[in-house]
Amino acid sequence: MAKRIRYEDRNSEPLMPPQERVKTFREYAFGYSVSLALDEAQRCLFCKDADQRCIKGCPIGVDVPGFIKKITEGDLIGAYKKIVEADPFPSICGRICPQERQCEGSCILYYDTVRGKKNKGLPVSIGALEKFVGDFVRISGMRVNIERGEPTGYRVAVVGAGPAGLACAYDLARLGHEVHVYEALPKAGGVMAYGIPHARLPRDLIEWELKKLRDLGVRFFFGHVVGKTIKLSDLLRDYHAVFLGVGAGRGGLGIEGDHLRGVYSAIEVLTRVGLLRADTFPQSGTPIDLGKRTVIIGGGFTAVDCAITALRLGIETHVVYRRTRETSSARQEEWDHISEEGAIIHWLTQPLRILGSEEGKVIGIECIKMALGEPDESGRPKPTPIEGSEHVIECDSVIFAIGQKANPVAYEDLPELELTKYGTVKVDENFRTSVRGLFAGGDVVNGGDTVVRALAEGRKAAQSIHKFIIEEVKP
Repeated sequence: MAKRIRYEDRNSEPLMPPQERVKTFREYAFGYSVSLALDEAQRCLFCKDADQRCIKGCPIGVDVPGFIKKITEGDLIGAYKKIVEADPFPSICGRICPQERQCEGSCILYYDTVRGKKNKGLPVSIGALEKFVGDFVRISGMRVNIERGEPTGYRVAVVGAGPAGLACAYDLARLGHEVHVYEALPKAGGVMAYGIPHARLPRDLIEWELKKLRDLGVRFFFGHVVGKTIKLSDLLRDYHAVFLGVGAGRGGLGIEGDHLRGVYSAIEVLTRVGLLRADTFPQSGTPIDLGKRTVIIGGGFTAVDCAITALRLGIETHVVYRRTRETSSARQEEWDHISEEGAIIHWLTQPLRILGSEEGKVIGIECIKMALGEPDESGRPKPTPIEGSEHVIECDSVIFAIGQKANPVAYEDLPELELTKYGTVKVDENFRTSVRGLFAGGDVVNGGDTVVRALAEGRKAAQSIHKFIIEEVKP
């Protein structure tokens, strides 16, 4: 009998009910049970051209059918080993990657790339399966040995303990190099530690993943603001090579009223809560005051993360975005989640100015409705204002979750370092900068993208650094 192709019966990941999850910062997606994972894995068709489908759709190149096949065989350790050939942090990427636009978006059950049309079913839940495998290994306490090469005697400094820096350090340590990571904040993880709410990414999970690096001999130096407490030029002198992965900060619109009390950047809100635990104030010692109502400006992951955070702080939450849900960069299921939790989303709405009281405190934001016009340079329909549609959303605070700019502090002492017209660090195809021995990757290069892309760039840069050291640096 021919194998039945199941299109419609994708297994949903169990979630905490919306009315319960808004009361806690506990993770609300419970993950697959063994039986659900096995059933979902069996939906995979193990396409012969997967390298042009799900594997190609993954920025870091995980062998998707390879690890799913291991699940169907009951070999979860084998599945884990298959994933970490490409992705060092399965439990993290399984949770936060936008799989619907990457591996899952290329799944033949959903999209037939050969005929260029959508099929009638839902893709295999690749992200949930990756999360399941990573969590199984972590929770079971099993040790998966990570092979490490013989010590080379070379030393590499990594600036920034975000995704790109950690991935680079991981591979360099495996290749036998001595790796030192310099981080300004008191914890490693970068955006994973301060930017993503605990409700989506528990911090003990990050610590478990970081143990892999420490076991490989990677040393971390916290509280070091490169460019201030130590110069990048000093690191280039003291190490055989340096990787720059300092990320990028969020910006603002530059509209009237952005100086008022109650205006925050997304990074400030997320850091105060995600890293400094302002949600537990006064026990934590770090407060945050968003008032009773907040307006979040943006339509990406950061805007959704701010909404998740504000809702759990008990605040009436509005999200304002000048485009539509379909053209936003956040995951569709995340819009569903925050809507279920009570967020009020204003699509096709453009902020004009922030309104303030005589005391200089935010009291509202004036907006205008938009209509979609012809495509702009990004290929998306360009929003245009609708005359006479101005209106005010009353609020006590405004959070800018848009725009990203590279932080130049780390490399201000290197005037010879070439930058792009966008202010990001210019690199070649091997992630080499214009300064000999200095490599870069992640948001400081791409201007702001996904965690998995930063991981991929960090790993590619590690290979280039290794080649540079072996071929061009004298012992």
